[in-house]
Amino acid sequence: MKSPFKFLDSYTREDRAIFFGRDREIEELYHRVFESRILLVYGISGTGKSSLINCGLANKFSETDWLPLNIRRGTGIIQSMGSAVSHAAITPVEETISTPAGFIKAVRSVYLDHYKPLFFIFDQFEELFIFGTREERREFISIVKALTGSDLQCRFIFVMREEYMAGVTEFEKVIPTFFSNRLRIEKMSHLNALEAIEGPCNAFNISVEEGFAEALLEKLSPGEADVELTWLQVFLDKIFHMAAENPPPAGEREAATHYFTLSLLEKTGNVSDILGSFLDEQIALMPDPGSALSVLKSFVSVKGTKQPMNLEEAREYALTLGKDLSDAEMNDLILAFVNLRILCDKDQDGRYELRHDALAAKIYEKFTVAEKELLEVRKYIENAYYAYENRGLWLSKDDLDYLADYENRLFLPRQLTDFITLSKEKLNARSKALKRITTTSILVFLLILAVALRFYISTMEEGNINNIFRSTLMLSVTDPLEGLIAELDLWRLDSTSSQLHSLILNDFQRILSSDADSSEALFQISETFKPVNLKADIVKAGITSDGKYITGWLEDQSVFIFTTGSREIKYFRPDDRISSIEVAEECLCLAVICENNRASVYDFDGNRLYDFTVSLNDVTNKNLVRFFPRGCAHTAAAKDNIAQIYDSTGNIIDELRAHSGRVNSVDISPDGKFMVTASDDRLVYIWRYNDNTGKFLVYDTLRGHTDRIWSCRFNKTGKYIITASADSTIRIWDLKGIHINPQLNFMLHNTRWRFNTGEYDEDAFNPRYADYYGKFCDASFSRLELEIIATGYHTSIDSAGNTSVDYHKVLFYDGTGGFPYGYRRSFFVGPENDKMILPMKFSELVISAPSKLAAATETTGTQSYLITGTNYIIMTVTGKNPMFATDGKDFCWTSGEKIFSLPVHPEKIRKIIEPLRKLSATDKPVLVEI
Repeated sequence: MKSPFKFLDSYTREDRAIFFGRDREIEELYHRVFESRILLVYGISGTGKSSLINCGLANKFSETDWLPLNIRRGTGIIQSMGSAVSHAAITPVEETISTPAGFIKAVRSVYLDHYKPLFFIFDQFEELFIFGTREERREFISIVKALTGSDLQCRFIFVMREEYMAGVTEFEKVIPTFFSNRLRIEKMSHLNALEAIEGPCNAFNISVEEGFAEALLEKLSPGEADVELTWLQVFLDKIFHMAAENPPPAGEREAATHYFTLSLLEKTGNVSDILGSFLDEQIALMPDPGSALSVLKSFVSVKGTKQPMNLEEAREYALTLGKDLSDAEMNDLILAFVNLRILCDKDQDGRYELRHDALAAKIYEKFTVAEKELLEVRKYIENAYYAYENRGLWLSKDDLDYLADYENRLFLPRQLTDFITLSKEKLNARSKALKRITTTSILVFLLILAVALRFYISTMEEGNINNIFRSTLMLSVTDPLEGLIAELDLWRLDSTSSQLHSLILNDFQRILSSDADSSEALFQISETFKPVNLKADIVKAGITSDGKYITGWLEDQSVFIFTTGSREIKYFRPDDRISSIEVAEECLCLAVICENNRASVYDFDGNRLYDFTVSLNDVTNKNLVRFFPRGCAHTAAAKDNIAQIYDSTGNIIDELRAHSGRVNSVDISPDGKFMVTASDDRLVYIWRYNDNTGKFLVYDTLRGHTDRIWSCRFNKTGKYIITASADSTIRIWDLKGIHINPQLNFMLHNTRWRFNTGEYDEDAFNPRYADYYGKFCDASFSRLELEIIATGYHTSIDSAGNTSVDYHKVLFYDGTGGFPYGYRRSFFVGPENDKMILPMKFSELVISAPSKLAAATETTGTQSYLITGTNYIIMTVTGKNPMFATDGKDFCWTSGEKIFSLPVHPEKIRKIIEPLRKLSATDKPVLVEI
């Protein structure tokens, strides 16, 4: 007899006789669907959203009342929507429907064919945000707006997981009422779950022992008031098949087909991983478990959700993960998983998919970090290819540089490899076209110069390479401007030389400082790097990510805001001495934290918006305040052992209470849906925003640190959290509270063994390396997330009993080239007898992602250094507060009351120098070497 329980399948219209426990939700859905043209149905995975629509709501309509068009994104949401309309049509419509006008015409025709209102049901709508592109979403919402704004008889039902709701906000900008009619589907209560158990049993003549249903629910969710429907159906299906193997007692055989007993329930084992065990068992039974697992992974997205695939697509994804399977092998494995009810049978487009996201989540746990990274890179290429197909955009040089590290590990379909190859050819063709405009004489000169330089470079083992370059380039001695142009031409032939980069910067500075007329001419050409004078010495400064503003404070305790484009400077002064500043770039405001435990939020015009209280500590106060992204709450701040959330007028709208010790750090995920707090109590709490209550609730607890935790930060995607503690460890966690870098903790915690190889670590107890095994009060990812920048500290007590804290920066980087593998120490040093030596201590350290440069300031604050990725210092300046503009082509720093800005990318310097060269042709200034 077929099981009345759905395992991982959704209920359909034909399952009404066994669909129980959702009467209230069905009635509310039925009324809501008529309130507006758009209904948004959302909830966490496993709440039965699809079943409510396709079974519950569907059975509220008669056949003449609605024409449902069930749509999944597939390869593209517009194509899938057009295909659904075409299949529903009796009168043939256009072969391709892709524009708003085309859909209006086609929907009108389908309505006249059937005289039924059309209901567009977009199941698993989150796939648009997981797999889709910005252009696809923009085109889709224009179609929805056109249809909902017409007189056509059609409505839209969007069904999605609530964690992707933030993506829908971009639709609200086009259709302001998009969110106005929505329904959250909750987990099923125990009372309704009893109906879901007993109803199908009665319909199928299954006898249930008294107390069985209650015991089952308690086993599924002990102490909880609701139940996970996915696990309930999987568990009931398992019990049904166990009951079939254990017939009822003789006296009951004629009265019931199956008998669910308490003793049978006890034999089922632990429910917590029933699905995982089921998967493991089925994979282990396959002839080649490794290949079988690779096939299943092909049906899981980079976000851990299910993704539909046809046989060829699944084969290509398996190849990306390192398994080269024939079509016959793929077909056999896919059919086997269909028969095991792990995969759904193929749909009308020939695509298979996992039966439930719960399966996808379990399979996703089996992905290695390297596999996740490869899939993310593949998705990056697919999105770029989509942009090429729609707008003719090739991969840029930055794109190709990013992909270069993965090409040997990537196995891609022919159209994607051809796309990469053609992009390279296009880039090379453009480069050759630029080179052809250079005169023959310059090319000959550069060739001679390059050969000479290469000869000296190849013969040099020691010494100041910059001085050797300068001595060999006679042209730059006699004419620094022409010498610099020649060096820039050479850079186009060899852009990997740190020594040449250093020489270019050195000669550019010579031109700026060697002659007043030349300097003034350069400043007239480009005002952006003319020094900016402030009214007092600068204490601290930072640049916004878009490069539009530099903010900070001065010795006189004034806050300044410098607008880089207009070079306008604004000042205002808070009521007390400043401890730190936090900037909100989206809303152009900043929070000033003062030493009296008071903080104030100001806009960029210096207007005070509101005040609040924070709790300063004796080590670090840079993580006490964070701003929410636009559209969420305004500010979060740490006060004593709680985190308070403020709206834009300064009213407290939420308080996060869980810690037993002082909160030292707060952070907010990029989408504003999660928060994280760290405390003296050695715990980190992850908080998640609950749409139903409008409050943040505890989502998970991160345990493992053995001393107070000073900082907690999200990475740029919000998927990972990095924490730094006085226990000498830096830890990285995912949102499930799982360590993803146990090696890093092991290495940093005063161990004698290297984390990545297991080799004996002779440096662990070397006092010269003490900074790299000490306490940490802050840690964050670099922009590309290939490095971790940490702040170490140690305390000391003087003869008078006063305690002081000394800080230093430490850089850890991923030697394998991808986040989040294991990290190892990297020292900015040069060779000394073929051994690595420690540099001076750094008080500040920043990394420029695009140009792969770093900048650091020694702890005295008097000197800052520009450093290449090969640990070569290419420029030294007097000053502190090193900063990079967004594109990494400009380096900024402060000295005294001045802000300096200097282009550091050779091509940027070329654009500035060439106009001066043209000017010099008519009125050539005399340049004197310094």
